[in-house]
Amino acid sequence: MAFTSCRPSEAKPLASLTAGADYAGRASSAVQSVAEAHDEVEVVELLANAAACMGAESAAFVSFVRDDGLHESFRFLLACDAVWCHEYQRRAWYSDDAWLQYAQRHSEPVVASAIPLRTRKQQELADLAHTYGFASAVIVPAPAAASVSRVGVLCLGSSSSGYFESGGLGPLRVAARALSMELHEWWIARLKREMIIKAGVTAEDLALLHLERTGHGTKAIASSLNTTAAAVNSRFQRLNQRLGVPNRKSAATLAAEYGLI
Repeated sequence: MAFTSCRPSEAKPLASLTAGADYAGRASSAVQSVAEAHDEVEVVELLANAAACMGAESAAFVSFVRDDGLHESFRFLLACDAVWCHEYQRRAWYSDDAWLQYAQRHSEPVVASAIPLRTRKQQELADLAHTYGFASAVIVPAPAAASVSRVGVLCLGSSSSGYFESGGLGPLRVAARALSMELHEWWIARLKREMIIKAGVTAEDLALLHLERTGHGTKAIASSLNTTAAAVNSRFQRLNQRLGVPNRKSAATLAAEYGLI
């Protein structure tokens, strides 16, 4: 795979880096390469390269899906010290993460220092990030459609305190937003393939789930699919079991969250 290779900025001020005539082009080339990644190893390599092109030393991306409290999925791509993530998971800090909470409610990239830390756990989490290469950080949400809960968040880090606050953030924000969205789409496509294979979801199942998601009742679904109400109910029972959900509404919600419909 051909892509623009970058190296860390070696403490060069962000404002000087982003003012360069080739900054936007190099960052854009690095971002575009992400979509072509075949596996997690490759996409992490491309994430590290894109982060370096933008002026960051470290990067982490989290894709989060929650379905009515029944299903939760956190997926990490780490171009940073993995101990940070291991400790984060060990302490189950998901519900206390101020950065993730920001990404769930906002779409604008922001320096992490601008996000209020309201609890002791949130401060401990920020301190942990500081220890593992995120003394200064930019938080870049990747929101999805309003009808689903899935969200992604990209964290770009520097070991130098105040690095991203010192100026030059504008061009980085543009490039980082594109990278965050590209990574989020890459993960959702992977999750979609995993679910289709794991649950054996067919085109007929997708048609059934789409009709349920759009508010059709059993009789309307039966009419649309040219079958009987009893057959529709039977198909949903089998599909619910394969997806591991209690009812058809949950099945349709889960399918929407993972991009199947």
